[in-house]
Amino acid sequence: MAGQPAGGAATVSPFRYLSLTIAVLIGLSGCVTVTQDRFAEKASPDKAVENYTQLGLGYLQKGRPDWARDRLQKALEIKPEDPAANDAMGLVWQTEGELDLAEESFTKALRHDSRFTQARHHLGRLYMQTGEFDKAEKLLKKSANDRYYNARVQAYSDLGMTYYRLGNPALAIESYKESLRLAPYNVDALVNVSTLLFEQQQYDESQKYFDRFDRLAQKDQTEHSAHSLWLGIQLANINQNTSNAVRLASQLKKQFPQSREYRMYQASLAGAPQ
Repeated sequence: MAGQPAGGAATVSPFRYLSLTIAVLIGLSGCVTVTQDRFAEKASPDKAVENYTQLGLGYLQKGRPDWARDRLQKALEIKPEDPAANDAMGLVWQTEGELDLAEESFTKALRHDSRFTQARHHLGRLYMQTGEFDKAEKLLKKSANDRYYNARVQAYSDLGMTYYRLGNPALAIESYKESLRLAPYNVDALVNVSTLLFEQQQYDESQKYFDRFDRLAQKDQTEHSAHSLWLGIQLANINQNTSNAVRLASQLKKQFPQSREYRMYQASLAGAPQ
């Protein structure tokens, strides 16, 4: 994406969270409590599968994919076609970097339940990770359009990222706005859509979303990154809001003195008219 703000200040990559971390992927399955295996063992077959799957997800969240795999294998021994167990096993493989096996597990989950939006979302995110954005777009769009899906906000944000990677900023902005319609204080989406709008030189609208994020940061409900501070400085300069520019520049210098954004800020001062 290209674009120069008024005054010729340089811009930076628009996204705070470019990496698709496995922790976030696991988080889509919700918070899981790890209980004792004996409860799984005494249950009926269907309940045992459910219990082992929840145990597996719980261990995965605790950073023990080896224990998670053991429990999920028990679930799949009982019911090899179970969609939830296959989806969870896909997350284990993804955590361990076995992306081909992760794809196989997510695909198997969808084969046995074509309406399983969570598995579709996970597969879409896997394709984001492997750079197969055309495949990701189709899966994420369908996931985001499921009005009953409890991770719809994240699906829209992932779709926004995908459209950005496909070189379509207009659809990326639209997707982030949909995410914010459902969750107005989604901090990742706020920064990302503000930056995309900035890159499109829609400064007033960019400022609106940045201000919402900045208010959260001032209340200690989130934290600025070097990127968000530099974005705010550029917006403040464009809008001739000196007090905001000084406040944000002070934070950038204090918190991120070695960052690329601080170097760009210093360069902008060197080129400023006297």
